[in-house]
Amino acid sequence: MSKTILAAVLGSAVMLSGAAAIVRPQVAAAEAPAAKKKSDCFFNSQVNNFTAPDDEILYVKAGRTTYRMEMFGRCLDLDNALNIALESRPGSSICGAQDVTVIVQSNGMGTQRCMVKTLTALTPAEVAALPKGHKP
Repeated sequence: MSKTILAAVLGSAVMLSGAAAIVRPQVAAAEAPAAKKKSDCFFNSQVNNFTAPDDEILYVKAGRTTYRMEMFGRCLDLDNALNIALESRPGSSICGAQDVTVIVQSNGMGTQRCMVKTLTALTPAEVAALPKGHKP
């Protein structure tokens, strides 16, 4: 008897999840943000400038594109750094936050290796809206 009930419950669950799968793509398509037209990838060799308004945000200019990197936590002396290094993995291409570590020489703590939480390519309008002194 319990096997019959279990089969009926599982059958209902499959039917419900199937119905959710039918409805969800329509909702997801309506909520999906517009796809970016340019590539979000860049190479270490393309980086020509950076700014850091604080110890958790880094703006990097690579070619004509400006990227915003948000750190997982404080990256000591990032906002005072005269130079930084971007360590990319597995190669020299950086396409997402998981591909890069920011290296900063801190005055009090030595070399800081900072994990990146988010990497976002900014639109020209977003770059223009940055406060004075934050544009790389």
